[in-house]
Amino acid sequence: MMSDTEPKRILIVTSDYIVVETVRQVLDTEGFAVQTAYSHMDGLYSVENGEFDVVLVEAAMRDHRTGETTALALARLRESLPVLALTDNGDWKEKARLPANLTPTPLDKIAIERGLSAALRIPIGREVQSAAVIPFSDEIQTLFDLSKSLTEVLDLTEVLNRVVEAARRLTNAEEGMILLPDDDAGQLYLRAKVGIDVEVARNFRVKTEDTLAGHVFHGGKPVLIGAQGPQKVKTEYLVNALLYVPINYKGECIGVLGVNNKNTEAVFNPRHQELLASLATFAAIAIENARAHEEVLEHARELQMLVEASQSVNASVSLDRTLPNVCEQLMLVLNVHRAEIYEWRPERSHLAAQARYSHMIWPPGQGPVIDLSSRILVQAALLDNQAIAVRRSDEGLPAGEREYLARSGAAAAQIVPIVGGSQMLGVAHLYYVMEPARLPEAELVQRVQHLILEVLVSLSNQSNPTRLQGVFRAVEEINRLTGADWCEVALLAADKQSLTGHLSVGQGVWLTAPQPVLDLSPYPDVLEALRAQTPINKQADSKIMSAGIRALLDTTQGRSILGLPLVQRGTVQGLVLFVDARRNRIFNQRDVDMARTMVAQAATALENARLVHDLERSLIDLRDAQDRLVQTARLSAMGELAAAVAHQINNPLTTIMVDSEMLLLDEPEESRNYRSLQAINRAGKRAAGVARRLLAIARPNSPDSPPQPIDVLDTIEGVLSLVKSHIERDRIQVIAELPETRLPSVWAVPGQLDDIWLNLVMNAHDALMGQEDARIQVRAEYLPDDELMEVTVADNGPGVPPELIKKIFQPFFTTKPVGEGTGLGLHICRQTAERVGGSIRVKSTPGVGTTFFVRLPVKKGAT
Repeated sequence: MMSDTEPKRILIVTSDYIVVETVRQVLDTEGFAVQTAYSHMDGLYSVENGEFDVVLVEAAMRDHRTGETTALALARLRESLPVLALTDNGDWKEKARLPANLTPTPLDKIAIERGLSAALRIPIGREVQSAAVIPFSDEIQTLFDLSKSLTEVLDLTEVLNRVVEAARRLTNAEEGMILLPDDDAGQLYLRAKVGIDVEVARNFRVKTEDTLAGHVFHGGKPVLIGAQGPQKVKTEYLVNALLYVPINYKGECIGVLGVNNKNTEAVFNPRHQELLASLATFAAIAIENARAHEEVLEHARELQMLVEASQSVNASVSLDRTLPNVCEQLMLVLNVHRAEIYEWRPERSHLAAQARYSHMIWPPGQGPVIDLSSRILVQAALLDNQAIAVRRSDEGLPAGEREYLARSGAAAAQIVPIVGGSQMLGVAHLYYVMEPARLPEAELVQRVQHLILEVLVSLSNQSNPTRLQGVFRAVEEINRLTGADWCEVALLAADKQSLTGHLSVGQGVWLTAPQPVLDLSPYPDVLEALRAQTPINKQADSKIMSAGIRALLDTTQGRSILGLPLVQRGTVQGLVLFVDARRNRIFNQRDVDMARTMVAQAATALENARLVHDLERSLIDLRDAQDRLVQTARLSAMGELAAAVAHQINNPLTTIMVDSEMLLLDEPEESRNYRSLQAINRAGKRAAGVARRLLAIARPNSPDSPPQPIDVLDTIEGVLSLVKSHIERDRIQVIAELPETRLPSVWAVPGQLDDIWLNLVMNAHDALMGQEDARIQVRAEYLPDDELMEVTVADNGPGVPPELIKKIFQPFFTTKPVGEGTGLGLHICRQTAERVGGSIRVKSTPGVGTTFFVRLPVKKGAT
């Protein structure tokens, strides 16, 4: 018998109930604390997390994954811990060298007694009887069978289903279930069940507060209730008897295993509780093993996803394709609903949108709200049930619509009303980053309306991921048919005063201005995150929310957001945003690490695409410059040819004029030939004047030529006399409003001012081609207070778009087709005006016309 007062702690590791009973008959139950583990993993866990004086292990038990015996694994795990390997006859068949603390021991009571005495160094003298029949329980066999089967299964769902089925069989219960925690919602949800109706199970969730299951989960102690009347498991779900036990792993409750009797009056007893607690022990280890296996598989999937995403991101070097491709892959990797890339402009503290990819479907009533009071055209579309086109270039566009387009980053949109039967449901917005030549017409709009109704019907079951993918494909088809970049659907609120966003699907790319811009100057928190290169990780329901994070959530229209600085060569180049539209979630560290990896790859891909884009742009510019230089050289050659022709015809013109004048002297005025000779003389002088002006314009100007007093009116009249007839043949009226009195001269190199008037008049002519009631008006006046001559050249043509006004004086900028313009005319006009100390400016109104104002200083004397 044992003399020590301190109980010796003994661990039995076996899946055979006979072994357990054999060892227990050897031991004095009052002098030993016995714990049993029923599987290889259970034994390892017990030794790792507990203190034992000796371990008895079934020699045949192995790790099914590696083939290593449990006895060897335990002996190597704790070299100071005595391990008795129980064999049939004491022989150890393993070829591996035995550790010093491992002793093969026959499965015999006397041998076990001797082995324990040696390991514990205490006498164990209890006499044992042989050949006793050991009682065998079906319940215990069920536990052993389950422990063996769970070591063979790594699928979490299969593990849970086997456990819950065993729980019902062990307790003869009507219902069995396993509840696992939903950390985001603070609830326990039904993860596995047996005997529970499918409809009940669909939304089976139990609060972790003020419920029996919640009490077990938080307290870590079982609950057994029976014969006390109906018990509430959750709202509107009552049972007659229940037994819930915690599933504990490493001292932490990871779930609840429970059984219910809903219809019968049978109750559960402490024996059932003991069996269910043992089952929960098996379940805990099996669940964690399965989860670990799932994590390994998930890690492998993540690596595969990153590889595929990297290949997709680097598949193209075209910037307009790479940007949305990067956004799409970012969205897929993190399982979010929108990804956006912003360019950082530190000098203005601005984030300028570069790309956006969206597959957003908001839960009912949680989408962005559109106040109809500021959306006049949306109201009109709803009232008249007519699609309305909206363009930012429209001068009369209502302010609310213009602001909405600017905020969205769209140049145009089509507002399409959605009608179900006779009821107005809402509107769809088809957005275009670049204004298209034509927006969808009536027949296509009707088709879009039908497709959107089908989408809304499909959205009635949002919990089905396959159905959601079908919704996305349907909306992407709408975008393809209409040429839209993205589509948004918003439904009317009950009061008909607002719209609530329902979905947003598509992409936007902004390579040039105008872009959607977020001004960060009022948000130092976001500025600091960019400068420090730290992630932004927030959800809409956070109790502490800075103004900058709130602005990002409002801009992206999400419930949760993860923002990572886009860093290239150590410098912050932008911000990448991941947006979840449906869940309040804080992205875990694995999410952040995956996002960082993907953003780093995206940064490299974007830099490569930008380099290629810049190179292509440079090549295009170089090619255009070469074409324009060729055109300029051709024009120069034509000018020289014109000068040569003018010079060649001057001699015969001189002969014609002199001879006609001499003949007039000899011819009587009443002669029949007199008038003919006068006509010949006038025609000769006119031809000589044209040749002279052609020579003046075509003659190359040397930069060293000294300035001379130039009569501005004379240069204007000379140019008009040269081109007026040509312009008027195209049904364009030329109106010259020039003073009759002589005006002060302007000091300039001869021929330079002619270039200004010729370029301005011919540009007006080109802009008016084919227009009804076309007019070119040239005015000149002297401003004595300023000592300036002001010449205006105006036309009533289509005007110049506002975004081009600042570019028209740039060299080689032209809107004419290749070969029809050099892009140098207005640039030369500005250079010439500035060379004589003057200036040129333009005022243009689309649809009204364009006016150029040229001011030249009047200087007395050669300065």
